[in-house]
Amino acid sequence: MIENICLLLEEFSVLLCIHYLYGEKFRFDIKTTSYLTIYMIIMVVINYYEFPKVCTIVTYPLIFLYCGIKFGFRLKELIINNILFMAIVGGVQLAIAIGYSWIFNMLSFDILKFRNSELLTINIGVLLIVVGILSRIKIHKLSIYLQDKERILVIFLFFCVGVTLISFANFKMTNGFNFYQSLGFFVGVVLFCIFAGQLGKYKIKAKEIETELKMYILFSDSFRNLIEDIRSRQHEFDNHINTIYSLHYTCNSYDKLVKAQKEYSQAVIKENRYNKLLKAENPLLIGFLYGKFIEIEKLGINITYQIDIGDLNINIPVYKLVEILGNLIKNAVDAIKDIKKEKALHVAVIESDAALNIEVRNKSVFIDYVEIEKFFSRGYSKKGIDRGLGLYNVKKICDDFSLNIVCENKLIDEENWISFSVNNEKGAI
Repeated sequence: MIENICLLLEEFSVLLCIHYLYGEKFRFDIKTTSYLTIYMIIMVVINYYEFPKVCTIVTYPLIFLYCGIKFGFRLKELIINNILFMAIVGGVQLAIAIGYSWIFNMLSFDILKFRNSELLTINIGVLLIVVGILSRIKIHKLSIYLQDKERILVIFLFFCVGVTLISFANFKMTNGFNFYQSLGFFVGVVLFCIFAGQLGKYKIKAKEIETELKMYILFSDSFRNLIEDIRSRQHEFDNHINTIYSLHYTCNSYDKLVKAQKEYSQAVIKENRYNKLLKAENPLLIGFLYGKFIEIEKLGINITYQIDIGDLNINIPVYKLVEILGNLIKNAVDAIKDIKKEKALHVAVIESDAALNIEVRNKSVFIDYVEIEKFFSRGYSKKGIDRGLGLYNVKKICDDFSLNIVCENKLIDEENWISFSVNNEKGAI
């Protein structure tokens, strides 16, 4: 009878601790009552029918299932809270058991052989501590804190280091490994490598997200300027329509009317040349391109563009995509900004279901392909010292993310263009 009361008190401590970890008050309901009933049946069967003590392990999946049904099957939260309740309740039990042994057993630490009455005292003490202390210190904040992925990886990393060091220390003391020590050492090393790799990947991903956020902030002003520019011109839309409609009043011949309408339409189109950028769905890329196009226009360069992208569901961070475009555009601008004849630049970013294609091209004399091969070499440049890193960096990014990059001469309308194109096949990485 006392043994069953001990089990019930212990499970009350466990349930209270779990509820505190979830930040919920403990209440008896059908789920909690059903769990306690099933738990007690399992434990009574094991104790009274002399099943092996190892059978008590079935209670851990049971309480895991209870947490999922009661609080929701959020896997990370489930795992963290189940580890925490075992550590907290087990730690409190151990502390009270050691204290009891210290006080009543004359410093004897043979704490594995308590009588039922002593176990009852220990479990009452555990329950009092759980109710009196854990309910006041808001341990659910600890649960929330540990649910951060990086912290989880760090904790497991330290755990693996601890297992490895303990196994190695035992080896030093005994001059040999038994089976369990060898297994612990091997598992510790393997898990250390796995978690260290995962932590490295997480930090890289976190850095990418941080960089992308900074770039969103950087180009958000350009994006807002584009929106405001387009909105201000929308108010003039009716005036433009009325002007085109009324041109026949000022033109006394059909040819003059056609010419006047063409000139006026071209002027309106030029004023609204960047409206099509808003068809793209990525504010970072739109803001970047709009800012670049405005900057390039001041150099007297004629820009044409084709931007057709959706949500950029690609295998490369957007900020890396911006870096590629920025370097390719800068390289093209540097090549044509000082020439006397027409300066023309074309930028295309086209997304399909299968791939993302980027092209930046500018009018140029024919360039021999032997020289083209040198473009991506570190430090190669005809523009002076401390140059030649832009295309090298583009090639490096393409290699890192398995992108295809091609530089070639293209004959368009009987004029030669030098073209840089990058292709990202979705799902290729």
